[in-house]
Amino acid sequence: MTRQQKTTPCLLFAVVSIYLQDVVAVTVHRLDTTGQCRERIMHFKDYAVQQGEPAALKCPILQHYHLNFNMASNLSLHLTWYKNDSKNEINGVDSRIQAQEDLLWFLPATMDDSGYYACVLRNSSFCIEVAISLTVVKSNDVALQDIAYRQYIFTLTSGYINCPDLNDFITNDRDLDLRWYKESVPLPQLSKKFEYVVGSNKLNINDVSPADRGFYTCELRFTHRGKRYNITRVIQLQTIDQEKRSHPVIVYPNHKTIEAVLGSKLIIPCKVFTGFGRHSGTVVWWLANNTLVDRNSFHDSRVTEGEFQKITENGRNYIVVQLIFVETREEDFKTDFKCIAKNEYGSQVLPTQLRKAASAFSWYTVVVPAASICLIVGVLCLYKCRKSRAQKDYIQAKL
Repeated sequence: MTRQQKTTPCLLFAVVSIYLQDVVAVTVHRLDTTGQCRERIMHFKDYAVQQGEPAALKCPILQHYHLNFNMASNLSLHLTWYKNDSKNEINGVDSRIQAQEDLLWFLPATMDDSGYYACVLRNSSFCIEVAISLTVVKSNDVALQDIAYRQYIFTLTSGYINCPDLNDFITNDRDLDLRWYKESVPLPQLSKKFEYVVGSNKLNINDVSPADRGFYTCELRFTHRGKRYNITRVIQLQTIDQEKRSHPVIVYPNHKTIEAVLGSKLIIPCKVFTGFGRHSGTVVWWLANNTLVDRNSFHDSRVTEGEFQKITENGRNYIVVQLIFVETREEDFKTDFKCIAKNEYGSQVLPTQLRKAASAFSWYTVVVPAASICLIVGVLCLYKCRKSRAQKDYIQAKL
């Protein structure tokens, strides 16, 4: 073997290491030392849609960080979308799945689309990543019950339900041409019992009784590039008796288990319905293994309670207190968390357990550390090759 042939592997490693060095130089400055975004958040909201209907995932980074983000005016910020099991950026314009700034569109969604999607906002100095869950279900009664929105009305009064999560599909009130159904039976637009509210997402229900509880469906026609779709939302209406009018009702979390990814940031809001009109004197707090959060359970402030928030949505009053995990750890999956809402009229307790989910974050959290390892190996091999060649040159010169 000639001297040139002996040095060929070294040159190959040199080329590979230089190439990897360029890749890492482009990527690492956006990530931390482990190859991950500095902020990796598991979004609490689970988007659900029926098979064959359009869906729009909205990146919640703006809500979490209150960034004035505009792709057209701020070119230093770059938002990208990935599916958790793919290294390819989603950026198709004419494809079925389209990324348009902070929205990821499915036109329409299929069963294979179920999974986690990551939106990543970055520039040269920081990187924030949020994982969002999408569930696509078949159009049958059993599946629809699992994705129903819970809403509440007091009995012996007149109230309303609203068709949720339509903002991304409408541009003005004229687009709100809804059709309403109860248990798959069409409801008349005007009757003594039910009344459509024109130009609104509301359905009025007069003289509410326990018989009005059940599953309602609202349907919106949506047109995109000349193609028409139907968008449906399922509402599970629960009635509250008058004697419990002032009792707090926990409406979220609506499942006793919340999926979380080890090492990620997680925010779980406890959302409590407190009625109409003025806010009641309801207090809300979290427990961890029957111990108050922030006092004795987490001395390092890794898990904390957020601020006490009073909000109003569609005329309904809510109180929200977030449970914030700066970093999810193994012991959190063995901890019993509880949200408690209480006032002078009554109380409600909702147990919540964290369930470990498969990694929902983007491909580069694996690729970058692997590239770094390859870079180190390449540099070591290059160093050894150069050192070996230098020794041989020294020996030949001496001889």
